Amino acid sequence: MRKFDYRAPRFPVDLPVWLTLADTTQAARCKEISTEGMKIELSAPLHDGALGIAELSYESLSLKLPFRVAHAERESGAVEFICETKAQRNAIGRLVACLTSPQPCRSLAIVS
Repeated sequence: MRKFDYRAPRFPVDLPVWLTLADTTQAARCKEISTEGMKIELSAPLHDGALGIAELSYESLSLKLPFRVAHAERESGAVEFICETKAQRNAIGRLVACLTSPQPCRSLAIVS
């Protein structure tokens, strides 16, 4: 029997995001998000396996999350969040819930 690797549900969004890798920061657009990572559109290519910090903001929620580039193409890519604490996992869960809810998000969390 074949084993299936299940992923967290992904949701289409259009959200600005800042990616910091080494000593450079670039603006990107999050086009799809889950509690595990996001698909992004960007102007400068990333490199598979690169590590960085993603800064995301939506309404009153602002997050800084470590990530690893899982897949990179010329103008798009996918990053996997590296949640180092339970607080980070909870914060990204709240962000995804806010982005997918018809109700306004009223919680504030800054995680680095």
